[in-house]
Amino acid sequence: MPHVIKAKEQALTEEIVTSLIGKFVHTPTNMHEVSTPTGATTMVNVWFAGKVAGFEKAVIGFNYEDGSFLETPQTYFNVHLTDGMGYILTTVNDLEINEVTEEEFLALVEEHKESEDTSEMILPEAPELELLDGDK
Repeated sequence: MPHVIKAKEQALTEEIVTSLIGKFVHTPTNMHEVSTPTGATTMVNVWFAGKVAGFEKAVIGFNYEDGSFLETPQTYFNVHLTDGMGYILTTVNDLEINEVTEEEFLALVEEHKESEDTSEMILPEAPELELLDGDK
């Protein structure tokens, strides 16, 4: 049974993120606001699961959207998993982190594999490239 490390209503702290190292975690809710190609914004749940290898902390005092400096810098945490993937943990929207056992993690992987139907996946065709011969 998953053990709640960080509930949605709880603030994310560096102590919480540090406590994740070496643990199998499942983050079912990790809501981020992202820009769409049309310039609008939408909310996306960037959930993940895996064993935490470490994390990065960034403190940013600049607003890249309007080119101004913030009165209070914002802190961001990027969690790195042992499979090499990295995920930014939201600090302004809903975030839930659960500790799971290795067996629960493997069950999540299998469940996700079953829900993915890759038999219908269509990949774009690579363009034909013309090779240039420098001697001609």
